[in-house]
Amino acid sequence: MPIRDLLVVLDPDGRQAPAHAFAQSLAALHKAHLTAAGVALQFVAPVSFAGDYPYDLLAQVTEQARAAQEQAFGTLRASTPAGVETEMVLIEALAGVAANRLGELARHFDVTVVGQDGGGVVGDDAGFISAVLFGSGRPVFIVPYIHKGPARLDHALIAWDGGLAASRALAAAMPVLERCKRIEVVTIAPRGAPVEELPGFNITRHLARHGLKAELRQLAPADEVGSALLSHAADSGADFLVMGGYGHSRLREFVLGGATRQVLSAMTLPVLMTH
Repeated sequence: MPIRDLLVVLDPDGRQAPAHAFAQSLAALHKAHLTAAGVALQFVAPVSFAGDYPYDLLAQVTEQARAAQEQAFGTLRASTPAGVETEMVLIEALAGVAANRLGELARHFDVTVVGQDGGGVVGDDAGFISAVLFGSGRPVFIVPYIHKGPARLDHALIAWDGGLAASRALAAAMPVLERCKRIEVVTIAPRGAPVEELPGFNITRHLARHGLKAELRQLAPADEVGSALLSHAADSGADFLVMGGYGHSRLREFVLGGATRQVLSAMTLPVLMTH
């Protein structure tokens, strides 16, 4: 299925600017509609608050948050390439509820684009990355805060371990892979695994049947899989990485798996993930 409907997360503070530029160029490349999700957080007074309830103050804070999101959308729309239709959806809710609603909204789009936190932290205070990755069931392009310029999608690196998450990520990436000039499928050998049992051959054959020529690369065993993938991506000059997003739920909080956390903490290239 081609990419025709994109969602990008707004940020009035400018931290999402690299993700905005990436989403705008991706929409232009695929002739897709671009929707911007603005999240205006609502607040309540703490339980310990004494005195009259500050309805007016809280309403003012909410209105300021709404205005900031609308201003951010105006900036995005003004810089979007001609021919790309844009619109804004505003989510107004408490912090935890807002993240859930963002994840639910992302279920209605082909791909969501969201930026890495400026400090490289994947705790992601607003929960946007976790919300769209674990709450949408759809692919997510996560763009590093150091990324500059439009999307560069000539050289793809696919992290492949034969698992369900990797399979879903690859299927989601097919519309993008069709435009690539070079595709690498990278496997990391488990320690002590026989060579004949390593994954990779069957999936390169599958890609070939779609007219996509992929090179199979086997990396040495590594204790930190995410770091090994990023190191190879830098050495090979890859434009983006495709991988499954691993994690599990703990008391309604999604906890990232080790490789996923390593990649999102130190990413130097956009990563297309699904969970």
